[in-house]
Amino acid sequence: MTYKMEIIMNKKLIYLLFIPLLSFSVSAATITADFTNISGNTYQAEYTVENDSLASTIDEFTIWFDLGLYENISTVFTPTDWDPLVIQPDASIPDDGFYDVLALSSGIANGDSLDGFIVSFDWLGGNASMSQYFEIIDPFTFNVLESGNTIIAANNVPEPLTITLLASGLAGMAFSRKRKFTRPNLSLLVTHNKYS
Repeated sequence: MTYKMEIIMNKKLIYLLFIPLLSFSVSAATITADFTNISGNTYQAEYTVENDSLASTIDEFTIWFDLGLYENISTVFTPTDWDPLVIQPDASIPDDGFYDVLALSSGIANGDSLDGFIVSFDWLGGNASMSQYFEIIDPFTFNVLESGNTIIAANNVPEPLTITLLASGLAGMAFSRKRKFTRPNLSLLVTHNKYS
């Protein structure tokens, strides 16, 4: 491979390193779930709701419990001035269950977070991910202001983040290619002048 081709390959490798970083989207609101195994297949989840950049306060949110993965959902604790509603997944409809919480006074302002939303449930999903779909709702218009999947708390996920693995692998490839690269002998490129 020529010197010019090596430079082009190195530039392409650098672009590949940064493209995944550009593809991340920023959520206006996030809900983090910290799961604790109580016994057998019974779990408890503590949710932390963060208003990262919504212009309005978070006054209501719903976390969905997929039919066939969850049962026996119950509220354990809810912060003061928040009203919870739990609907069980129902195979006869069939429909998912949900945990809906409404602020009775002030909601969660932009830049603030609130934890202490605790729910217990029986987990039927085995090794499947416990990440759940959520919606931030305007309680007056019922419009969905934000939606996404809950983020499982870091202490429950011991494996490294995917982007970290990708970045370190690509960096290792770049380093190994750089070590193998040698500059061409420029003295061989000098052409002889036919007049000398």
